[in-house]
Amino acid sequence: MSIIVTNELTIPAERAEEVAAKFAANSQRLPGADGFEGFQLCRPTDPADDRWLVITQWRDEDAYQAWRQSSHFHRSHPQDSNAPARGAKAQSVIRHYQVETSNNPATTS
Repeated sequence: MSIIVTNELTIPAERAEEVAAKFAANSQRLPGADGFEGFQLCRPTDPADDRWLVITQWRDEDAYQAWRQSSHFHRSHPQDSNAPARGAKAQSVIRHYQVETSNNPATTS
């Protein structure tokens, strides 16, 4: 079953639009990555909260790790692999999850 990788980023309000645009542009190349299954950038709904969540879904850990070693990853993360977009503060929390059960009508055919 798939894995989910989350990355919680602290993004200052004054950089939010710039960072969102950068993620949108970079995410367009993800469907070409072997084992890639999905991407979401989640903006906090509370205006006082500056913690964003990046969610990617992969076929397995090997596919995720292969993407981490890819030229696309390194072009998208030039300054630091823990700060994937310019404007994100250095602190970032990355977690991996195995999908146990899934019911996502938006992605099923």
